[in-house]
Amino acid sequence: MSENINSNDVYLTKEDLEHFRKLLLAEKEKILNKARETLASGSINLDRDEMFDEVDLASVTIEQNLTFKLLDRERKLLAEINKALTKIDNGEYGYCEGTGEPIPKRRLEVRPWCKYSVKYKEQLERRKKSGRGLADDDDSDPNV
Repeated sequence: MSENINSNDVYLTKEDLEHFRKLLLAEKEKILNKARETLASGSINLDRDEMFDEVDLASVTIEQNLTFKLLDRERKLLAEINKALTKIDNGEYGYCEGTGEPIPKRRLEVRPWCKYSVKYKEQLERRKKSGRGLADDDDSDPNV
């Protein structure tokens, strides 16, 4: 938790936390529904018997790889959402994992699953570009 907040100050109220919980659950449901639709549509199935030539096979393979990449991105986002929901439950939600400072509510409104303040995220990006420091696993994902 941040040392910048006095024990008498309330950073996120119970109402705020419930609001962010609802945002997170809505996003989670959207991701799960999208995954169900993808599986139901059969767009990740590759039936080689239906391929007439190598061009058809290559085209379907490229489409399938793109689908897998998108699903992996959604999987990572789902993990971040679940982590944020856990943080709400244990009282750690809304604080930057890098500095411990409160993340502004405006940022949480846009990305309720975010782990870092904008300032700290920019520091991580600068280190990553300069080659000094390890990048976070999800730094390549702009949703985090």
